Amino acid sequence: MPDPDEPHRGARRYPFDVAPRYRLLLLPFGVCDESDAYVDLDNDQLQVRFGHWGLSTPVRNLAGAQVLGPFSAPKVLGPHLSLADRGATFGSSTAHGVCIRFHTPVPGLEPTGALRHPGVTVTVAEPQALARAVEHHAAAQRIHTARRAEPTPQPGAARRAAAVLRYPVGLALSTARYALWSSRVERTEQAGDADDLPPALPDRFVDAHLKTIEDGAGPLLHRTFRVSVRDADTDATGLIDRITADLDRAAPSEVTSFRKTRGRLGGLSLGDEYIVQMPAPWNGPVRVVNRDARSFRFATLAHHLEAGQIEFAAHDGDHGLEFGIEAWSRPGDRAAALVFDQLKIGKEIQLHMWTQFCVSACELANGHVDGPIRIRTRRASWPLAPATPSQPVRSINNHGRRRLTPTSDL
Repeated sequence: MPDPDEPHRGARRYPFDVAPRYRLLLLPFGVCDESDAYVDLDNDQLQVRFGHWGLSTPVRNLAGAQVLGPFSAPKVLGPHLSLADRGATFGSSTAHGVCIRFHTPVPGLEPTGALRHPGVTVTVAEPQALARAVEHHAAAQRIHTARRAEPTPQPGAARRAAAVLRYPVGLALSTARYALWSSRVERTEQAGDADDLPPALPDRFVDAHLKTIEDGAGPLLHRTFRVSVRDADTDATGLIDRITADLDRAAPSEVTSFRKTRGRLGGLSLGDEYIVQMPAPWNGPVRVVNRDARSFRFATLAHHLEAGQIEFAAHDGDHGLEFGIEAWSRPGDRAAALVFDQLKIGKEIQLHMWTQFCVSACELANGHVDGPIRIRTRRASWPLAPATPSQPVRSINNHGRRRLTPTSDL
């Protein structure tokens, strides 16, 4: 048996305490014995299995644990939802259980994921050992994120109402602006695979507030926006310095604005955090996870509509200055997946916004757009398929017709 004083070493399974007198009562829930109900905990993830039900979350989302009990049978046996705080309970005995708290609520009791739980109570056979293990991970996370303990700021009711009223205007202006450039946009689409995952996140920036690609819902969209700059009066380093000095100079003002919430005013440094304000009733909080002379990269935080990363980079090529934006993202939840992937609304808004950002980057370089703005989208179902050899790309011209283009042309 693992040493209870060192519960954090390696992976461990904690079976539920399936009381013999309640076995018949638990059968309809898919729990016959301890093999049907358990908690798995390792250094990456906590997973709860209770018959037909399941719940999982990264260990960085663990906020703490407490041993509770005894309980009354009607309140604990089977899967339950607390009407007081929306917490989930998976109970197989009335003796004792562990209440595990999360930083960000997670789905569990219903299949669509719309209902999310701030915590879960599990009646495992070794409640003290599981509580110690969860507390170990939570304590490590508290130390790691001591400088970032507060939640991401969210808009108040008045601002959300104003955003709803402003949204149609911003979208109309953005669409009109995009229409002026549509004749110079080349769009290509193709199926994605495991090669479309984002860069690895630096460990020091991974905490309970980060919303990684694994936290999203729906397919992975890997999008690139490229533009060549003619007659620029600066190089790649100079252009990135101009953009990072004030992100709003490049952002299309009718749809987005960057407000720094963490870090020194002026410039952009590792660890800085921003709210990407849009004409919609949500915020887009991000953190700077990479910054060098010619690029910077954001990762999404909790409450963002998407989950993933986006990088802005400039390059001194053989034919002059080039600028590009590369995004790896999944919709933040099932509702966002409907807007982004099925209705295509979010996807098109994103395309308008970053197309205009590329045009503004050319203007900041005191140059002009040289040739088309090249946009490539790779859509990959989740979980990802293995990487495949290069394949033809579906290219969409401005009249909606498609042609085959070799991937080497992208």
